[in-house]
Formats: sequence, structure tokens, C-alpha cells
Amino acid sequence: MRLDRHINMRQDPAGARRRKLWLAAAGAAGAVALIVAVGVLIVATFPKPDQLAEPSSLALAASKAAPPKSTVSSPATLASKPSTASASKPPTPTPPPAPKKAAPKPSTPPAPVLPLGMKKTLSGSHQMLIATGSKLGATHGTLRIYNLTGGSWRQVLSAPCRFGTNGLIDGNKRKEGSRTTPTGIWWPGEWVWGWHASPPSGTKMPYKQTTENVWWSCERNSTYNTWVVSSHHVDGEHLVDVRVQYEYALSSGYNASPNQVVRGRGTAIFLHVFDPPDFHNGLSAGCITVSRSDMVRVFRTMDPALKPCFAVGTEKNGTSTSISAY
Repeated sequence: MRLDRHINMRQDPAGARRRKLWLAAAGAAGAVALIVAVGVLIVATFPKPDQLAEPSSLALAASKAAPPKSTVSSPATLASKPSTASASKPPTPTPPPAPKKAAPKPSTPPAPVLPLGMKKTLSGSHQMLIATGSKLGATHGTLRIYNLTGGSWRQVLSAPCRFGTNGLIDGNKRKEGSRTTPTGIWWPGEWVWGWHASPPSGTKMPYKQTTENVWWSCERNSTYNTWVVSSHHVDGEHLVDVRVQYEYALSSGYNASPNQVVRGRGTAIFLHVFDPPDFHNGLSAGCITVSRSDMVRVFRTMDPALKPCFAVGTEKNGTSTSISAY
């Protein structure tokens, strides 16, 4: 069959040319048809002008039903998107914290003004027994007691007092047996005493009773100027024998422990009841004395919790023995 066809084409060259032309025309017609089909397809899928201008009723209904989209970005979106401004500008350095100001120290309150212009009191004392006379040699004066209360010194007792026969003297110059009353400031004894079995009601200080075995020593040994209990005789005073003056009494602390002790300056400088009028004109051998009723008041006023101290001085200013000099 192929051989016959090849023979025929060789025998009829004109027919062969017609067939080629026909095949070419058929190919061109197919290409045109293909182009037309593609164009039709494109036109069919592209929206019409009226559809672009007016949305369909379905599209309008859908747009009304759907909630409007917010144009504000969520915090997460903002966090995920780097800021253009922050990317373009370097970060502002954080200033260092301002140094903290030190808390102001509490101001120290001023020291309370001491009684009678005194410069100081013994450390820790909140009670002062102060006996004053007008000048050295004075035999009469005033005993006062002050308490430190509410930041100020307040007088709680005042009573007339008497001194030794030869009056007040500088405590640093006193001689034993001179019948003078020394000036100075000291810690008094830690107890009060008398020959009664018990003290007056209201007494705050510890109380000791004098008996036959109690002495106030002036011996030149470790007992000098101290309370001694002994069944044997002790040089000094046998306290129970002095019934009037030592009914109620206490040690002023002069020349006695825990204060400075100098042998030869004297012992037994007490605060006690007045001497009898017929005994050296009612003056003592060097003690400070008050009436019996005032001595009871002293017992009731002295308070060991206030750590009382005892001072004796003159009211004349500008001297080493002035009460204001202590």
C-alpha cells in the first residue's frame, strides 16, 4: 500500500501539491479555531462592567452580615512588628538612679537643766538630795530633794537643815574631828537605818536595824568608814546608843565606798534627826540634820530605782564649793 502511494505521488506531481496546500490550509484553520476558543474562554470568565459597578445582592448581604474588620492591630501583632521609629533611632539610655539621701539622724534632746544651776549629776542618777548653806562656815541651810520626771528636774521635798558646829567646809580640805560639814557630791549608802524593828510606812529604800552588834568603823583597816557587825568592840560609833539622832539615819556617802576614800578626812557623815538643843546648840559633829518628821519624809521620798545621789554646797556663786560648781 505504501509503495503504491509513493508510486502514485511520483506519477501525479500536481495532486501532490494540492494535497500539501490542503494540509497547510487545514493547519491554519485549526490554529485560528484554537485562538478563537481561547478568546471566548477569557471573555466568559472576565466580569461584566455592570457587575463591577454594582455588587450583587448576595455580595451586599454577605458584606452586611460580616462584622467590620478592625484596622487596629492587636498587641501581639504590634509586638511582632518591629517599630520603624525604634529601628531607625538608637535606644535612649536609662539614667542611673539618683543616690538615696541618708535618713536624717534623730536629734539628741537637750539635757535637762539641773537644779540650782548645777553642772552635772552622777551618771544614771534620777534623784538628788541637795543640802545648801549661804557660804562656807554656814551652820544652817536647806535640804531639797529633786526627781528627774518627764525630762525635767522637779523638787519633791524641801526642809530646813543644820550642819556641823563649825559650818560648811571644802570637802577636799576637811580634817577628821573638825566638826565641819564637807561639800561635794557622792553616792549615798544603799540602805537607810534606825533602831526600830521596821522603818516608817512608805519607806522605799532597804532598811537595816541597829543592834548591840552594829558599829560604824573608823579603824584604819578595810572597815574604815563602813557599817560593821561584830560582837567585839570596834573603834567608831556604837549606833544603837545614839537614840535621838540615829532613830532614823542614812550615810551621805562622803569619804565612803563606792566614792573616793581618803583616811584622815573623817567618817560617819550622816543625814539624821536634829541633835537635842542642849547638845552643841543642836548642831552636829559634821552631819546634815533635819527634824524627825522631815526625816520620815526623806525615808518615804528616797527611791532606789531612781539611783539617788547626795550633794552639799554653798549658794555663793563663783567658788569651788558653790553648788553650781558640781
